[in-house]
Amino acid sequence: MSLNRPLILLVIVLVGGCSDDGDSDSPEELPKASLPGVYEGVFPCEGCPGIASTLWLRSDGRFLFRQRFAADGAREATDAYGLGRWSWITDNRTIELRGAGPRRVFTRMDTDTLIMRTDSDLEHRLTRDPAAPEFSATIRLSGMMRRVGDSASFTECSTGLVAPVSRSGDFARFWHHYRIAGRSSEPTYVELDGRFSWSGDGAPKSLTIERFITVKANGAC
Repeated sequence: MSLNRPLILLVIVLVGGCSDDGDSDSPEELPKASLPGVYEGVFPCEGCPGIASTLWLRSDGRFLFRQRFAADGAREATDAYGLGRWSWITDNRTIELRGAGPRRVFTRMDTDTLIMRTDSDLEHRLTRDPAAPEFSATIRLSGMMRRVGDSASFTECSTGLVAPVSRSGDFARFWHHYRIAGRSSEPTYVELDGRFSWSGDGAPKSLTIERFITVKANGAC
């Protein structure tokens, strides 16, 4: 019996090695190129029915993040937005979101699942939604505005996204204050509530100013 023990141990090692090679969650099978997409889920929260969350990871390294807080007895339903740039760390299979708001880190569990790291014991899960609609919402934005003829081009601070400005919405009021600032050709810092529209390839097609807030002649991103 003792003569067979080395052979038995060798078989166990070989079987274990084959099992590792077949691990479908190995980092090599989760390349960065498969990350872009829209992920959705409902995050748990204390004293509320949950926070509906949508994350758009763009292929150009930018992200848009929306969280919807349901109405309760003390407040109406509200939406909060974040935007910035994301990075993929292959070694520990994490995604970092960096923008004007808090830094967020997600662990990539598989091709379609992200888990946000928090201090909570409750899971904050997002799942890829291939049928998700176009991400179009009015968001508080800050950036540099540059005059282009009778219109303007906007460069958002956190992402560097560039879009021509639509002449609809609150454009007329923006244009009045922009001209008063006297910066006819140089980029000028502005704050506004705006909404991007997107081309088929995901590039910004235009920005509509829904509410102009301020222009600062000496401001910068």
